[in-house]
Amino acid sequence: MSTLTGKIIISTRPLTKDDSIKNHLTAKGACVLDFPMIKTCGVELTVEQTSMLRAINEYEWIVFTSKNGVTHFYKQLNELNIDEKVTASTKIAVIGKSTGEEVLKHNKSPNLISSGKTSEDLLAEIQKEIKPCDKVLLALGELAEDKLEKGLIHSCIVHRINIYKTIELEYTSNDIIDRIRDDRYQMILFTSPSGFRNFNRIMLANNISSNIRAACIGKTTEMELLKNNCSPLVVSPKSDAESFANEIEKYIASPSSSK
Repeated sequence: MSTLTGKIIISTRPLTKDDSIKNHLTAKGACVLDFPMIKTCGVELTVEQTSMLRAINEYEWIVFTSKNGVTHFYKQLNELNIDEKVTASTKIAVIGKSTGEEVLKHNKSPNLISSGKTSEDLLAEIQKEIKPCDKVLLALGELAEDKLEKGLIHSCIVHRINIYKTIELEYTSNDIIDRIRDDRYQMILFTSPSGFRNFNRIMLANNISSNIRAACIGKTTEMELLKNNCSPLVVSPKSDAESFANEIEKYIASPSSSK
């Protein structure tokens, strides 16, 4: 019997058709309850941004920092009736294995998968590959920081498209909020700063101020939790779903876990 058999884990991740983290945890016997804090959707592109996509074959590089960026980029191409094959000769740079796997779904292999987890890591690596005359397109979310574009502006010709936006979901009360209030769970999962910010807002609105048992992926998400006086019990050093699930299982099996 797995350590996670019968354990209640609450996921604040956006709902997706194939949630690999949820699948790994469920395979280990956990009961994963969906409590999504955010959802993403495409944005209405400006005339200038549409022109960039129609001339996508003129770019030497496309940069993605998340799976959402990949998903919504190709959706935009499809809506503009632009054949994905026009990017056949364009190089792709990504942060994270999961982002790279999303690119593979579109018959493209990333030319650069950052060995780190942050924009700074990717910036340091891609600067070794690009030429001053290269055109680089950043396909990002509206909330993404401007570190990449600022870092690349003197190294190449860089353009940014905010390809998707993040929407906070609203909750008044539901069974999962009651479950958190009554401490009837083992762990709550966070995979983005924006997801935790909305979670924190909802907890305060429901007068829930006790410490929660949290697990998160990535330094950026961890810093958001710490900034709000929440110390995560699990911080996965790797961004892939299997590693995250294994870290959660390892913690729950440890003597320090009381639940």
